[in-house]
Amino acid sequence: MQARHPRIVPSADQCSSTEPRARDPLGVAPPPDANCPAPGACDHGNPPDLGRYDAVLFDWDGTLVNSHPLNFRGLSRACANWGLTLNESFYASRIGTSGAELISELAAATGTHVPIDEVVAQCLDLILDEVAELQTYRPVVQLAETLHGRLSLAVASGGARRAVHAGLDATGLRPLFTDVITGEDASRGKPDPGLFLLTAARLAVAPARCLVYEDSTEGVQAAKAAGMDVVDVRCFRT
Repeated sequence: MQARHPRIVPSADQCSSTEPRARDPLGVAPPPDANCPAPGACDHGNPPDLGRYDAVLFDWDGTLVNSHPLNFRGLSRACANWGLTLNESFYASRIGTSGAELISELAAATGTHVPIDEVVAQCLDLILDEVAELQTYRPVVQLAETLHGRLSLAVASGGARRAVHAGLDATGLRPLFTDVITGEDASRGKPDPGLFLLTAARLAVAPARCLVYEDSTEGVQAAKAAGMDVVDVRCFRT
């Protein structure tokens, strides 16, 4: 049976119009509204016909859950323990990169030598201390709940395995997903396509038959490089 996609309508402060938008016969989305925060062509959460796909891959941080506040607090505190000051603008500009990469950049920019693995481990412990406070993005979760049992669903996250799995347990989302792939499973992080290609292989689904939901520019680039269609959730998540 062909899966049907629930139409997700962004709120008035996210896009200038909540009216359904016209599509061309090939399913190419029209240009975004002026107030839509998603860069490039945007379909406001409504992809082409889901009958084209066998699997849907969801990023974790910033897509299914609003984990960035927890991640920033944990990373900034861990950095401070080693004499590094992480400001929120620097962090926000690098959302989508791994914690290790961000710490390396910050240390290099300040000429400071720090044990990257130890800083990352401290950060992870601090995040796990607050994981019970993790909040979901309901429109994205509702989409996953609607598709559960119809298509194969997986989490494809560049985040740390312990953090993602703890978050899945804390939010009760684990039963929705056939598989969970995290940053330790791939040799390189996004925008490298390896994480998404590995997820497709684990699901035994061709990359072209996968649809990806992402919230970062790096993630969108990775999905496209993997030969997958991608929906940018920045427009409609609340």
